[in-house]
Amino acid sequence: MKKWITALFALTAVVSLVALTPSPNNSQAAADAREDSLAADRAKYAKMVKEAIAGKEKNNAEDVFKNIKIFKGRPAEQVIGIMENGWSKALGVSCNHCHNVNDWASEEKHDHAIARDMVAMVGKINDDVIAALPSYASKERKPRIGCTTCHRGEAHPGRPNGARPGGPPRN
Repeated sequence: MKKWITALFALTAVVSLVALTPSPNNSQAAADAREDSLAADRAKYAKMVKEAIAGKEKNNAEDVFKNIKIFKGRPAEQVIGIMENGWSKALGVSCNHCHNVNDWASEEKHDHAIARDMVAMVGKINDDVIAALPSYASKERKPRIGCTTCHRGEAHPGRPNGARPGGPPRN
């Protein structure tokens, strides 16, 4: 009788442990698959642009690309890296979110202007607000914010899964 109770207790413990073990997060798997797809898409466009500017990678961005407004003085290859591995990744989007990939200089998508405004905002917060905080005045390394601070992989931060009032996100 004692063995039967011990076995029943052990079985109950195992069943309870299995029941309490969290199942794999399917939403995380879906997010990873989406990021893999976006990364491949970004890599495709980055390769296309790199091939188009071959031999001019070290030239200033404004001498290589049309309609450059905030990357003046930076090497053209650096602009591609910032776009591919910085901004688009931070927003969880690909190049076609802001750009017409058949006419990179086009302003037809309003997200160009939003991105420029956001860069200005981040600069003001870092240079004017954070730099002026008295608690950091004596620190050698000051904290800084960037796109990921708010966006965290979402094109429209603060909205679950990028949902927008009135419809799905514009990607």
